[in-house]
Amino acid sequence: MTTITVQVRLTDDARWTVKVDGVEQYTTYPTRNAAIAAGVRMAMENDALLMIHGVGSKDSELDCRSCTMASSESR
Repeated sequence: MTTITVQVRLTDDARWTVKVDGVEQYTTYPTRNAAIAAGVRMAMENDALLMIHGVGSKDSELDCRSCTMASSESR
């Protein structure tokens, strides 16, 4: 079974991108926090591994393959 990866990366123009394996399009965000929030959601929706590439620090990895999200209907 292939593991899908969602990657959060800093761009050359100091913005943040979120890219899903196998999808040519990507989304750009103005802040790291916004990109990470979007990346978590995308990873959970795609049963994927989230890779957050840091700036001058070690990369972070979150395994969202078994995560679930409560729907707004259940609140």
